[in-house]
Amino acid sequence: MADELLVFEQTIEALFLRALHGRLTPACKSRLRQAGLDVDQKLRPAYAFPSWMAFLRIAAEELFPQEAIGPGTWKLGEAYIEGFRETMLGRAVLSLLRVLGPRRTLMRATQNFRAGNNYTESKLVELTPTQFELWMNEVGDYPDFTAGIIHAGLRVAGAQDVKVEPSGYDGHACTYRINWKEASVSSGVAGSGDSKAAMRSGSISSL
Repeated sequence: MADELLVFEQTIEALFLRALHGRLTPACKSRLRQAGLDVDQKLRPAYAFPSWMAFLRIAAEELFPQEAIGPGTWKLGEAYIEGFRETMLGRAVLSLLRVLGPRRTLMRATQNFRAGNNYTESKLVELTPTQFELWMNEVGDYPDFTAGIIHAGLRVAGAQDVKVEPSGYDGHACTYRINWKEASVSSGVAGSGDSKAAMRSGSISSL
């Protein structure tokens, strides 16, 4: 892991400038500004991880005041994928997920998350073709935020009835228990890339 944990500009852009555009109240912007994020000014190339945690807490408290912090940050994670879709990098990454399908998407978890930070490491255990345990080394104070990203990302990759359950969280690392139903061929939903790619390569490699 890097000595200083950093979250890159494109992550901030995807969530706060894209997904939450028009939803941030003046009070929320003021709190974010005090915490080190001015959404009305040019973003810095990177932000310290503790600051990123503060930004998430403020956004969850301001946008979902009736929710506990867990469900609130989960919703932010799902919103992040929608905002990421609007960025140049996000369009490329999410288009790739549709081709890869959910299984191979999970196997690329480290690469996918490293597009937005300098610290993510992951390990994947396959229980069945649609049941996995994904360990991530650092999810900060809000493991549900990452769960929301995983949930929305797998849906983009073609998974249906996705379930993501955080477990074994120790304040830093977290293991996510993940399962889904495969999209039917007739549904036209992207995600059949797993089987096609496996047939071409003869196997599916893990991280």
